[in-house]
Amino acid sequence: MEKGEKNKKAMIREAATRVISRKGYFQTRPKDVAEEADISVGTIYNYFESKQEILVDIFSKEFSDRKDFYQELSERDLPLIDQIKKILKRHFSRLSNHKELMRVIIQERFKPGSKLGRKLNESYSEVIYYIEQLIEEALEKEQIRPCNPKIIAAALFGSVESTIASGILMDEKDEEEVFKLAPEELAEFFWNGLKKEK
Repeated sequence: MEKGEKNKKAMIREAATRVISRKGYFQTRPKDVAEEADISVGTIYNYFESKQEILVDIFSKEFSDRKDFYQELSERDLPLIDQIKKILKRHFSRLSNHKELMRVIIQERFKPGSKLGRKLNESYSEVIYYIEQLIEEALEKEQIRPCNPKIIAAALFGSVESTIASGILMDEKDEEEVFKLAPEELAEFFWNGLKKEK
């Protein structure tokens, strides 16, 4: 794909993210995205077959950015607790800015036959694998007690997802507080279960 086409695709993706964050996924029409991006509706269909295709692209970009962030983090040689805190802070801060997209994730993730659900599950498997690698590395350095990295990684990921789902069901003020406090609380919760006895 040429640079101009990449830029146009990115422009549509960013416009769709803004509109969905304001209006919600199901209320957003391709026409709304076109108006936000200041292009014709036909231009959208040059790059995306459907509204769901745009959504898949939004999440593909998010997971690509997340991989870059993990790569940068792994090069800094931080203790496990600090890495977990940084991962969670970034995750919850991005959620706070795009709550409507988070609602779509929760709705689509386990829906049978959902293309977005399949894509999300593939990407989430990569996230869990990355966390597993962090835990294995901490084990090798004898920074934490003996444990099964696969189970701990799945448990951390599951706790994050449950916290998000619970937060979204709360009123806005409580949701904001949960998303603000969750990174520190969850990181400490797991660290207390993993740290070595003195």
